[in-house]
Order: sequence, then structure tokens, then C-alpha cells
Amino acid sequence: MHAPSPETLRQQVSRLKTVPTLPSVLTAVVSALENPDVDFEQVAELIETDQALASQLLRLANSAFYSAQGRIGRVSQALVTLGAVVTRSIALSTSVLDLRSVPLRGFWEHSLGCAVAAGALAKVTGRAHPEEATAAGLLHDLGKVVLCQTLPDVFTLVAERAAAEGRRFHDVERELLGTDHCEIACWLVERWRFPASLAEPITCHHRPAIARSRPDETAIVHVANALVRTLGYGFGGDDRVPPIDARAWKRLGLTPDRLDQVLDVFETDLDHALNYALFD
Repeated sequence: MHAPSPETLRQQVSRLKTVPTLPSVLTAVVSALENPDVDFEQVAELIETDQALASQLLRLANSAFYSAQGRIGRVSQALVTLGAVVTRSIALSTSVLDLRSVPLRGFWEHSLGCAVAAGALAKVTGRAHPEEATAAGLLHDLGKVVLCQTLPDVFTLVAERAAAEGRRFHDVERELLGTDHCEIACWLVERWRFPASLAEPITCHHRPAIARSRPDETAIVHVANALVRTLGYGFGGDDRVPPIDARAWKRLGLTPDRLDQVLDVFETDLDHALNYALFD
């Protein structure tokens, strides 16, 4: 495709700061979940008015990620299992932004793989809640979804340039757009008031050293992204394996033996997730 001027591209991208807005039901759900004295029965009643969201939460609560004892059949039970933070992330991501809509073969698999790897790292290292790490890993490329859904031609241009020149996706974004998917996601998570346990890993996963409030979770998603790319699982927009920040590696206390443990957990959890057809 013909490449617009950098000025035109940047004007288009600047409009992303105002989109998208939340449907009224989601606004009510998110506000309720922010209450420290949240009543899950009341929240469940709100969620049950959205059949798709209720189905997603039940599916996730019954998945291998959360080792549910028995079958969870009620939304209120799912909320207790998942907790407020994970419920908010799933509500926001699955109801407004569809990770499977990105027209890159393997993008969904990359997102799912990063979720599983982040959960495995959290379990082995003990540096974060596995549930929250899993959610952050799943949503780490949220900025790419926003770019793709709102400016598909711009997204295609970046993807084509990255492929043709063998460069990293976010490096091409920076050159052409003056920003990247991490910064685009930052505009979104601020507007939607994501908790820091999700916001920083999403917006800082390429530069974990700049994370201030949640450096452990950010280090986990940073390493998970690199790990999944090294394993060749899925496709995040380019074929490059990003270097792992040495400080993030050290923060997690990773060693060859612990990495082997992470890989064992990753393989088991990924197999369970795929067998369960998570989020289908």
C-alpha cells in the first residue's frame, strides 16, 4: 500500500486517545468491582444481563488456569474464583476489544501463549499472583488490537514494513507513528482505570526497567513474551525474539533449573488451555 506521510499517520494515531468508550453495562460492572466492599452477588446480576460476558467468565473460571474444584455454574461463583482484578480485565477485553480480530496468523496464539507463560512464571517464582499475571499476559498486546481495529490500514502498513525489513513491530511503529502499541495501550488503560497489576505489565512489557509500582508483574510479562517468541508459539507481529532485560531476569531469580520448571508448567497449562478451547 502507498505509505502516507509521517505527519498524516501521526494525526490519525492521535485520534486514538479518545477511543473507545465503554458500554453502560460495563461501566456499571467496572465501577462496582472497584469498590473494596464489592458485593459479588450484585455484580453477578449486572454481568448476567450480558450473555457473552457471563459465558466468558464461566469458561475462564472453569479452565485449568484456576484449578476449579468441581463445576462452577453461577456467575457469582466465578467472580469469587477469579477475583475483582481478573474479572475487570476479562470484562473490558472480551466485551470491547476482540483479540481474535487481529488479521495476523498466530496473533491469538501468541496472546494465549504469553498468558500461559506469565502464569507459569508467577507460579514458579512466586513473584506475582498467577491469576493476575495470566490476565496481564493475555492483554499485553492490547495496543496492537486498538491500532488494528481503529486504524486497520495503518496497522497493515506497520506489519508489512516489519515483515519486509525484518524489524521489530514496535520499532517500525516508533519510526512511522511516533508512538507504539505500548503507549497506545497506556492511553486506554488510563481511561479505563486498569489496576496497576495489569496496566504496568501491558504498557511497559518492552521496557520493564521503567515500571515503578509493579516491577515484578512487568518483569514476568516481559520474560513471558520473549519466552513464547523463543519457543515459536504464535506470532506477535514480527519474527524477532526480543532480548531479555538482565534486570528483569535477575528480579525473578531465574536460573536454568527454574526455567526448566517454568517450561514444564507452561507445557502442561498450555495443553489444558487448548483442550478447553479457552475463550471460544
